[in-house]
Amino acid sequence: MIKHEKKLRANDSGQLLIVAALAIALLISSTTIYVYELSGERNEDTSSFSDFVLSLKQTTQNAMISSLANISNGGVKSVLASDLNEFSQALANLRSGIYHLEFTLKNDSQYDSGVWLSWNISGSGVSSVYSNFTLTVQTETSKMTMPYAVNITTAVAINGSYAALGGGEKLVSLTCRVYNEGKPALARSITVFYENLGGWTQANSSNNLAIEDYDDGTYGVSFIVNTASDTVNASVHVFDLRGVYVQANVTCSSV
Repeated sequence: MIKHEKKLRANDSGQLLIVAALAIALLISSTTIYVYELSGERNEDTSSFSDFVLSLKQTTQNAMISSLANISNGGVKSVLASDLNEFSQALANLRSGIYHLEFTLKNDSQYDSGVWLSWNISGSGVSSVYSNFTLTVQTETSKMTMPYAVNITTAVAINGSYAALGGGEKLVSLTCRVYNEGKPALARSITVFYENLGGWTQANSSNNLAIEDYDDGTYGVSFIVNTASDTVNASVHVFDLRGVYVQANVTCSSV
């Protein structure tokens, strides 16, 4: 049974995640660049350049995951741009004038400065960051450019209903599905709330709360509430294994 825990404070976990991810990213990048330079194939073998870009893309993803973990835990949206600026500058400093990474944060009807947090739509929740990148490698004899995009998204989808037990008691049953970049993902923790007398109450052992992990990103949740209302509003708060927070609400009706 999965453990339950309260939402982490942004200043506690997010900053530590960012520092750790950037340190790992720079270590991997510097090692990859060193091997790439030693190969001596920058001009003749484009596959070496492609391998380098794939490695750099992975380290970029790590930095963006840390940013999203910070932002989804209450951090400001500008954290993403700040972290990517730091990452790009650190990459340029490895061999100044050779490696240059530019980024453009996505802005549209969903993303604002590369960030999309949507937790109020019934039945689903999304925490996401998105940016386009252009890597330029300049040598004495050539110049290679490679564009790529990185999208980090943690999403949750829930549905539910309840069965009347009598005396105002209702057995609420929820199905919760967690996704990373559109693929089933595991949760580090799940906390469940239900609306009661105009406020939100955390479900716990007193509600016979049970959470079943199906090991495929799907979780079955059940708990008992005592209410005269014809519907039960529930809210599921999720941390994925990457530390990214997302939540979704659902209105449950009688089966």
